[in-house]
This record gives sequence, structure tokens and C-alpha cells, in this order.
Amino acid sequence: MTTQLSLMDLIEQRIAAGRVDLPPANQITAKLQAVTTDPDFEMGEVVGIIGSDQALTTEVLRVANGSFYGGLSPVRTVRDAVVRLGAPEIVRLAVLSTEKAAYQARTPQLRAMIPDLWRHAVAAAMGARWLAKKLGFADLENEAFIGGLLHDVGSLMLVRIIDDLAVSGELPVALPPAVLVELIDTGHTKHGYDLARHWRLPEVYCEVVRDHHREDLAEAGTLINLVALADKACVQLGIGLDKDPSLRLDATDEAVMLGAKDLVLAQLSIMLEDAQHVV
Repeated sequence: MTTQLSLMDLIEQRIAAGRVDLPPANQITAKLQAVTTDPDFEMGEVVGIIGSDQALTTEVLRVANGSFYGGLSPVRTVRDAVVRLGAPEIVRLAVLSTEKAAYQARTPQLRAMIPDLWRHAVAAAMGARWLAKKLGFADLENEAFIGGLLHDVGSLMLVRIIDDLAVSGELPVALPPAVLVELIDTGHTKHGYDLARHWRLPEVYCEVVRDHHREDLAEAGTLINLVALADKACVQLGIGLDKDPSLRLDATDEAVMLGAKDLVLAQLSIMLEDAQHVV
């Protein structure tokens, strides 16, 4: 416990001093979101924005040709990808592509954790969006996706800070995995919320980051319940750092609040397992 407390002190000192190195929001994603909010947007605008970034073009084409989205014939151009998947889905892929760049670490111990953090973020995003569509909240699909992707940004922040401490020599020894997970579980909502506010994210996303582990979500609103239920589904399946196969999704307050019945929850689990191949 002494190790955990002293490390948390170091982490909080770094945060207070503003020594947190996370990439800024990607401007290409912001442009795509701005263009596609207009129902009469021009497809050429979307194609042009994506085509201006080589890495994003490559990623969109790769995912559009993957098994999860695959069609009858190969997709060879960004325009074909937009036609196949639709502009909203292309924007979501662009967000995934740009956010993935933040999931990095230099020390072997923490670098080994990054894939699980990323898989969890993507699965929670896709799960929350899927639930929104399935349960009659289609107007929240995009917000659910973004909220799911960002809900554990505090976990990434803590990993990046611990990584910096290790590289700088301020953390001289490797920590037991259980201590790392406990630190992340304990501090990710509070510090994630502070980071989201610092980034000036819309308040709805800041609240998702802060409140998705609250015990009582009855008054929290639909968006947080969608993300919290997707998050628990990931934990049940072991998608991420935590795994609890005994977790009963049908007994959660989120499932009751959203009206998610057993069949929907079973379909959610299948979708999440299939979606592991998307990115």
C-alpha cells in the first residue's frame, strides 16, 4: 500500500505541474465531424478530407476491406469506402484511427498493457453505439460511440504518466501487475475527468468519463448508462485489463434502465467478440 500511495503522489504531482504528455485532438477528425453534421453534406468533401492524410486513407481502406465490414468485392478507393460504410461510419473509423496514436508506452511492462487498453476502448465504443441503435436511441449513436471510446481516457493518462516516471528514473523498479491495475482502477475516473475538462470536451463526455462506474446511474441519463453497460459487457468477456465472467449483465441497473433484455445482451456479447477484428 505504501508503494501505491507514494506512486499516486508522484502521479498527482505530475498532473498538478501540467507534465502530462498526451497528443492533442486530431484536426482531421474535427473537420469530418463538422462536415457530416450537415445532412446535405457533399461526399466529395468527406473523400477530400480523408484523402489529405495518407495514414488515415490507408486505415479506412484496410478496415473497409476487413472481415467485419467486408462486402462482395474489394474496396479500392475512399469514395467506395464511404459508399459502402456510410459517412457516419467513416467518421467513426477516422476517430478510431487518430485516437489509436495516443496508445503508446516505452517501457516493456506498460507497453504490454496498451493493446488491452485499446481493445477495451474500441469495444466499449462499438458496444455503446450498438446498444443505442438496438434499444431505440439512434439519435445517440455517435455520442455513445465517442463516449465509449473516451470513457477510460484516465486509464491511458495514468499509464502514460507511470511510463514517463519509469523512463526518467523517478520510478526505479517495475511494479507488480496487480498494483498497476489497482492504481488505474482507483484513479482513472477522477483524473480522466480532469483531463477531459482540460481538453474542453463537451460536458456530456466529461460526465461519462467521471461517472461510468457510479453505483447509482438512475439519474445519470441514457448516454452514461449505454457506455456503462457496454463497459461491463467488456469486463464480463475479459476485453481489457479486467475480467469477471460471473458478472450478470441482466441484473445490472444499466440493463434495467435501458430495457436491455437477455436476447439483446447475448447479441451484444457476440457482436463484441466479432468486433475484436476491426482494429
